[in-house]
Amino acid sequence: MFLFIFVSSLSKKGLAYFGKYIQPTPILLPINILEDFTKLLSLSFLVFRNILADELIVVVLVSLVPLVITIPIMFLGLFTNGIQALIFATLAVAYIGESIEGHH
Repeated sequence: MFLFIFVSSLSKKGLAYFGKYIQPTPILLPINILEDFTKLLSLSFLVFRNILADELIVVVLVSLVPLVITIPIMFLGLFTNGIQALIFATLAVAYIGESIEGHH
């Protein structure tokens, strides 16, 4: 996704895309670069956290209760992971749109 944001922005704006990093003043260059990385890092943590939480819940329930009860929990995990994938895709499209349009 990191590369896709830059490739789509460069194809739309050309080298003028990099001008956003020195807006409103060149002193903010490190902060503007850090902003792009933190967006992607937060999305990565979102996906990792949700998958890890689902797996931990299933492992604990399988060890404590019979398999009959944990199978519906596994299907619930698939449902919630699908919702998280939708949220991830929506945020990714929003970040790509923001980088193409230049709204800051």
